[in-house]
Amino acid sequence: MTVLYVKGTNLAEKGISKPMIKPFLVSLGILFLLAMHYFQHNPGGSGLELSFNAMSWIPFSFAIAFGLLEICRQRIWRYSRLTIVLTICCVLLTLPMFYPNADIGQSLPRLLGLWAGLLFFVGLQQFSFNHKQRQRMLWFVLAAVWLQAILGWVQFMLLEPGNPMGYDTLANRPYGIFQQPNVMASFLATGLVLSGYLLARIPMYRGKWSWQQCFLLLTPVITLPLLVVLSSRTGWLGATVGTLLLLPYLRHFAAKAQWRMWLLMITLGLSLSWHINSTTGWSPQENRLSLVSARAMHIPQAVNMFLSQPLTGYGYGTFEVSYITQTAKWHHDNPDNPAGMAALTHPHNELALWAAEGGIIPLLALLAAAAAVFLKIKKAREGTQLALIGLFFPLVLHSQLEYPFYHSLVHWVIFILLIYWVDNLTAKYYKQNMRYILSIRALVLTLPLITTGFMATTLYSGAQLTQYETSRPANVDYLLRVNNPWAWQNRFEWDLHLTQLQLGVASDNPTLIQEYINWAQQKAKRWPRPELYQNLVTAYYQLGQHNRAEQILDEAQYLYPGRTFSSPDAASPQSDKPEMP
Repeated sequence: MTVLYVKGTNLAEKGISKPMIKPFLVSLGILFLLAMHYFQHNPGGSGLELSFNAMSWIPFSFAIAFGLLEICRQRIWRYSRLTIVLTICCVLLTLPMFYPNADIGQSLPRLLGLWAGLLFFVGLQQFSFNHKQRQRMLWFVLAAVWLQAILGWVQFMLLEPGNPMGYDTLANRPYGIFQQPNVMASFLATGLVLSGYLLARIPMYRGKWSWQQCFLLLTPVITLPLLVVLSSRTGWLGATVGTLLLLPYLRHFAAKAQWRMWLLMITLGLSLSWHINSTTGWSPQENRLSLVSARAMHIPQAVNMFLSQPLTGYGYGTFEVSYITQTAKWHHDNPDNPAGMAALTHPHNELALWAAEGGIIPLLALLAAAAAVFLKIKKAREGTQLALIGLFFPLVLHSQLEYPFYHSLVHWVIFILLIYWVDNLTAKYYKQNMRYILSIRALVLTLPLITTGFMATTLYSGAQLTQYETSRPANVDYLLRVNNPWAWQNRFEWDLHLTQLQLGVASDNPTLIQEYINWAQQKAKRWPRPELYQNLVTAYYQLGQHNRAEQILDEAQYLYPGRTFSSPDAASPQSDKPEMP
């Protein structure tokens, strides 16, 4: 470690060249104010299958690149102890990818997202932001919450059946751009808590309210009614606990008029919810008012998977196939054990996923990372600790009940921003001279270019697949235009080979049918779906291999004992899209 001083002034602070703070903040602004709100029709799912995520990766990659470029320009790496701890944890989380039972192709996207988050955290640390610039990043988040809240109100109050967004006006759970109500709920809950936190950091001058304070005070009014009508238990709990954790901070640091007015706005938001209930006839779904949930089944199943393979797990990227085969075995050994849930790619608990797939090492790494951040919070100024926990609470709670960081890149970015915010409040930064920066320069140049190209083709290919799946009759030309099958591997292969099977059955072409069988047999080893097995039964029956069709049918009923499958002599190609997570 080398620290440079000249006449008592640190050269890194004095600056070899002007820091690129403005381009970095512009990238974040584009992410939160534009990219994450991008809408494009898509077939559903998670990750890059949701168009706003693909668009968000573009400015996010530029933000990472600007942070790394600052290391190259100043030839100094700024870091804290938390940087070292998180880096070690990321290494440990990556280690199981090299186990023999790992599926590298399936686990690589998750690990790339993990390391991208770490690089973003490192990039944030390279800038000596002033107070206004640090808070501007939180204001970006709050502005994004407002934009999504406005979209949610439009969905709830204005959209009619057959609307251009394809929003379900019958269920009428305004999910914003996220296409999943719980993801919208945790986003709004985070914004709600953040509004109170920022309000306490803006002093009142001569009893006058600034426009920023009015903006923060109105946040509960615009978010709380949406949180109520979303019928999200995760959102309700996150908002309630987060607000309660924030109240001591508000009473201690905010003016009396500020925190009383904020509580009044919360009351007004809840009153507006009651008004909506009484005037529109809306009422929460009965199943949302109880704690009964499928999570009570599949989270313990994932925990039991970890307990049965605690050292190495079942292999990174293999959760779905390992889960469905293991739960089927447990169910047939003892019918009292529930059968597995079809198409479960994630156990809806982040700790359970990493533990079930990778064993004890990634579990300890996650716990160590959480402990390191908690210790940072504990070192914060007296009276602020509970508020900082409150900022994290909606996202952390959601990560233990679902998988928000896979549904929404911006949730992951906000989580990293909050970690940086906590670290910056208490950190002592160290500085290391960097002599060899060629590899960092190469990453700076290639990261945004590769990411932009990949995401642009992802969006284009997604549009073509959606066109194919919605065209009647299906137009195969759309499939031929897909130029990025890697981002859409499961969906693209399903559409392509299902078309192949349907043509083979219609024209009685055994070659096409056999090609489908060859693909489906391999696909089922990584992506077992009931529809896939049903079509295999059909394919074997069409080839006259009735015994093999019966074997596949028995295997399908073994894996999915609660599903009904057509017998070989009555089977026809399953054209419905497979269940998506």
